Amino acid sequence: MDGVKVPEEKKGGVVSDWKDEAAFEKLFREWYAPLCGYAESLLHDRDASEDAVQGVFCTLWEKRTVLRVEESVKSYLYRAVYNAAINMLEHEKVKAAFARFLHEREEAGENNTEHYFSEEARTAVVAEINRAIDALPGQCREILLLSRFLGKKSAEIAEMLHISVRTVEAQLYRAMKRLKQDLAHLRNQEVLLFLAWTSR
Repeated sequence: MDGVKVPEEKKGGVVSDWKDEAAFEKLFREWYAPLCGYAESLLHDRDASEDAVQGVFCTLWEKRTVLRVEESVKSYLYRAVYNAAINMLEHEKVKAAFARFLHEREEAGENNTEHYFSEEARTAVVAEINRAIDALPGQCREILLLSRFLGKKSAEIAEMLHISVRTVEAQLYRAMKRLKQDLAHLRNQEVLLFLAWTSR
């Protein structure tokens, strides 16, 4: 399971076993607290963690009549919460990283970035960067976020995702190459410098 470290297996069943309200409520009571704890280990924010877990349960309830998952409930829920947490982290981390990058550029006097980036422009650029990251293939996107925005080393990522360090580095190369291509339309050197800056 990509990037998800879960506790020991507990008895459960496939997701589609819980289609009535009473059974779903039992599922919610059983898993809500441990899932919040897991999400908090990723997000370091209790409120955001609860939002992520509640979102997963809302989606599960809305799709309960059509969703069929041939895996344990534990595996499905932890994987879903992991993906929700990564999605939440992405947008906040990219926004914070871009602001930090511009601040460093301004302090170093390397460019008058304040002139080039109003608050509105910063918001628009960050939105474009997030759009480009969202468009990356699943594992490629995950590896980029873990490496460039969560500070994980290649060896750590390889262990988390059960892949080789070489695969991690190859996926990072592909991710950066594609981002440069997808963001070329912005025609702004600062964006390309930002992508290089995240590799430090």
